[in-house]
Amino acid sequence: MRSELAAAGVLANGGHFPKLVLDVLRVDELSRGIHVQAGQPHAAGMSVALTVRGRVFQAENQEPRFDSGDVRRSVQLSGDSDPRADSAAYDAALRSAAERAGHAVARMALGIPEPNDEAP
Repeated sequence: MRSELAAAGVLANGGHFPKLVLDVLRVDELSRGIHVQAGQPHAAGMSVALTVRGRVFQAENQEPRFDSGDVRRSVQLSGDSDPRADSAAYDAALRSAAERAGHAVARMALGIPEPNDEAP
């Protein structure tokens, strides 16, 4: 979110107003395939999705002048039999989904059309 606002030249330091607040609402995980390894089921891949909401406040204790509504961005990743590699891939996917969601909310707050990129 910060990089998108900085690119538009509207990012300021400190507690100044207007202020864009980003709330993380939910993280969803969905298995994209299952395989059996050593007699145990394992995810062959998964989708990690992050849902956020952005609000722009003009001043302290005022209602927001902008509300993005729920913005959801997802990333697909492959499973790995090594738990450490799988965990690192999951963390990277979640970070990527968060960055994409933050960019989308910032663009919406700036009045730039932002299409929904979610598959049904």
